[in-house]
Amino acid sequence: MAPRSRDEGFDERRRAIVRAAASVFAEKGFSGTTNRDIAAAAGISPGLIYWYFENKEDLFAAAFEEVAPLRAWQIPVEVADALPVEAFLERLAAGFLTTAAQTENRALFRLVMSEVLRFPGPAERLGQILARYPIGYLASYVERQIAAGRLTPVDPWLLAQAFYGSLLGYVIRKYVFSHADLQAVDDDAMAATVGRIFVRGVLPAGEPTATTPEGGDRGARGDGH
Repeated sequence: MAPRSRDEGFDERRRAIVRAAASVFAEKGFSGTTNRDIAAAAGISPGLIYWYFENKEDLFAAAFEEVAPLRAWQIPVEVADALPVEAFLERLAAGFLTTAAQTENRALFRLVMSEVLRFPGPAERLGQILARYPIGYLASYVERQIAAGRLTPVDPWLLAQAFYGSLLGYVIRKYVFSHADLQAVDDDAMAATVGRIFVRGVLPAGEPTATTPEGGDRGARGDGH
């Protein structure tokens, strides 16, 4: 059942249920979590959950979106478009990695990796969320920069997929699997590296990057690659 009313305290009560659900999901997994578990954590009756959410899949998607704030690192359009492309990409990557490093978000990443992909419903909802926020946001930015002549023509969607794919691989190895070779790596250094690599592939020929002074040495090939 979809939410039927939005009185003064509706949004805050919904957020309280979401936060409680995120904690239970992280502890017990998607399949092991019951509405009774969530209700107990939120201090409400199990039936009240359906006043705010259609089903457990709907609640899980809301928990992922709320606790792993996929919009938290999005830069306002007017600020993003005023930044050098490399600086924008570096800031975007740094925000993503800062969010991923938080303890509660590590638990959700582990949950997604270990269990949720076995359940088509939640997996599909998460895919929609990712497409709408981090990937869709970056793809829209790339479209604007291409139109403004700041980037060479490239498929915005594929670039966004590749950008976040590289960051996600790093996050999974460092924060989900705790691989030793990455524990000493500074996240800001990784963000700068990813931003630099991607911008060098899409800047128009001869356009200086943030790390290459205008008119300076761009390497032996002389074309910025």
